[in-house]
Amino acid sequence: MNRVVAVLPESVEELCLVKLGLMVRKIRALPFAIGIGRAIARAAGEATKAGAGLLRSEGLLADQRHFVILQYWASFGQLEAWSHRPPHSDWWKLAVERMRTKGDFGIYHETYLVPRAGVESIYLNCPPTGLASFGTSGEAVGKMTTSRDRLGRRAEQG
Repeated sequence: MNRVVAVLPESVEELCLVKLGLMVRKIRALPFAIGIGRAIARAAGEATKAGAGLLRSEGLLADQRHFVILQYWASFGQLEAWSHRPPHSDWWKLAVERMRTKGDFGIYHETYLVPRAGVESIYLNCPPTGLASFGTSGEAVGKMTTSRDRLGRRAEQG
């Protein structure tokens, strides 16, 4: 079995994770949600290539009417700078207008700032995904075999 761990690149002191959700409240909004999702995927590709601070963007299906995009940013400042200009501001305005006029669509985001010491990972028989796709990877041996050790937390006594 292939066991791999990954750590953040040295340049990232605090990982900025963003969960962006698109919710289809009525089935007629499905084509709109798909269009917005594709626009976000294109913009994420452009942001990554341009070195805007986006390290990875992954699309997920939470259920039939709930799409999620998980993004890993090198810093909150870089996320904030990117999100305040097109194309992000353009599709955000479209989404707000859709919610205001039709009420059949919802959008949300959650942002998490994770200190370097609070990030750990392990991948068993997986191709590179998430942190392993942009971080530094290595074998899960010795002190890298448990979550507690990867986080640098000694077993509690007693």
